[in-house]
Amino acid sequence: MDRSVSTLNMKSNNADISPLTPLVTLLFAAVMFAVTPAYAGFNASVSPPRFELHAKPGETIRQTISINNLGNDPARYLTKTADWELGPSGEAQMEEGAPKKASCRPWVKIERHEISVAPRDTRIYRFEVHVPEDAKNGECRFALLVSSDAGTVTPSGGSFIQIPIVGRVGVIVYVTIGDAKPVMNLERIVMQKRNGKLLPVATFRNSGDAHSRVSGNLEAIDAKQHKLVLVADESVILPNTSRGITLIPMDWSSGEGKPPSFDLTPPMRVRGTLRFLGGGELKIEQVLR
Repeated sequence: MDRSVSTLNMKSNNADISPLTPLVTLLFAAVMFAVTPAYAGFNASVSPPRFELHAKPGETIRQTISINNLGNDPARYLTKTADWELGPSGEAQMEEGAPKKASCRPWVKIERHEISVAPRDTRIYRFEVHVPEDAKNGECRFALLVSSDAGTVTPSGGSFIQIPIVGRVGVIVYVTIGDAKPVMNLERIVMQKRNGKLLPVATFRNSGDAHSRVSGNLEAIDAKQHKLVLVADESVILPNTSRGITLIPMDWSSGEGKPPSFDLTPPMRVRGTLRFLGGGELKIEQVLR
């Protein structure tokens, strides 16, 4: 049992899980963990894929997710919470042990630790976040993990060894408390190799106490007079961190936005406005070399 999380006592708490209140927004980013295709036994989805959560000290947030069994057999799923951090490549790395010192997992109550869902059916799953009265402005993050009940397979070749099969979906939760907000600054924009392609990358520093994202488009013309639109990758930028955001090139010369069939050639002139989740914007006009 996940001892870091209280299970909702449905007998003593008769209030239904109500719809989201106007003061609260939730963001969940669903993160899929790979299952070897040959042994894939996890056939589920969780929705909605994204929520964003803001709360005041002393407030209780009640919300639901939908767990969908996409298979033709009944399925049993295990649920628990975890802390997480961003890895070097921007992936969410889960820490499933005891809550970390600054974790808000002790504020979370989940409906139960395992549920059953009929074939091709959907189960509404409830959880609550109880923000303490003395909670300070800031941001706490946790993940709600939904995993398959571990089964086993026996590899071909007559081996008696059985291999466990576990699939998992991680729902990433951001909890922004009180007046916390991001403070975003551009450190640099340079041309860098990303996945073998030379692309513009903007590095931003978030010196605030809440996460942010970058959105918006920039107009660009490279050294060969190719006209492009650069679309900001809306990856999360956590408090007190810097992160390089790829500006994804799109070619609209055919009247439809497509990845360019040509390589970008610097120097490249860029101009436009980028906006930040949590407020603020930045006008950009410069030459990338």
